[in-house]
Amino acid sequence: MSKRNRPVQTMARLIISFVMAIFLFAFLILLSIRLTLFSEKHMEKVAKKTDYYQKLTTSINKDISGYSLGSNVPKEALGNVVSVQVVEDNVNNYFKAIYKPGITYQFSGADELKTAMIDKIMAHANEKQVPIHSKESVAALADKGVDIFTGYVKLPYLVQFGQKLMNYKAMLTGSIFLTGLISALIAVFLLVTLRGYRHRLLRFLSYSFIAGGLMGIIIPAYLLVKDVFHYINIRNQAMYEFLTTYIRSFLWMFIYIGVGLLILGILSAMFSERSRLELTR
Repeated sequence: MSKRNRPVQTMARLIISFVMAIFLFAFLILLSIRLTLFSEKHMEKVAKKTDYYQKLTTSINKDISGYSLGSNVPKEALGNVVSVQVVEDNVNNYFKAIYKPGITYQFSGADELKTAMIDKIMAHANEKQVPIHSKESVAALADKGVDIFTGYVKLPYLVQFGQKLMNYKAMLTGSIFLTGLISALIAVFLLVTLRGYRHRLLRFLSYSFIAGGLMGIIIPAYLLVKDVFHYINIRNQAMYEFLTTYIRSFLWMFIYIGVGLLILGILSAMFSERSRLELTR
């Protein structure tokens, strides 16, 4: 290799390494999106992690019993009318409607909930000897309980947003494959051009891995440290914790993959230096 051309070739390989880092970063972004925003299982995992089902059940029962006070039904009569299992089933059905275009969310257990509310109200009236104005008024109160329930389960616009998002799932998968393939081809190109110079190959690969990893870590870490999602305007605490945890998990996925690339880059740099030292012996 001509010493005169060596700086030019080194600069060219640095540029190629930077291009590879960009494609690795794109691969990182797309893979993170696929594993979080496009995953029904991930949403269910976040729901369990934040104890969303239990907290939502508490909020629903509180609102139903609070509304019933206007009809002279004490809170304790309907304090536990909705079970955690019914809430979990409906929330998971709602998640399925988000991730499976063409599926319409169907409320399950509506008749059972109405019957349970009517039975509890009638039992309370019989126990306390409180007159019931009409069966229609009790049925109307039960219908309102179902409305309160569904209002908590259906997060605003989430199904519409999710189903539109799913239309791009195939495109996303193709983009992940393409960016990963281009990154691999660049690595192969470096391998071919640096054949016999393993330490240089590892060094340029380490540049790509470290740069891609840092790009994947810095921005999400900044957003997490600044806690930019703290002021999301959601009145219900259970929904707030679920949505903010879901968003943070998306950012953490970037960081985890970025750290993996960073470690791979550091290891490549260490092996590069080891190979270089072996050549000088």
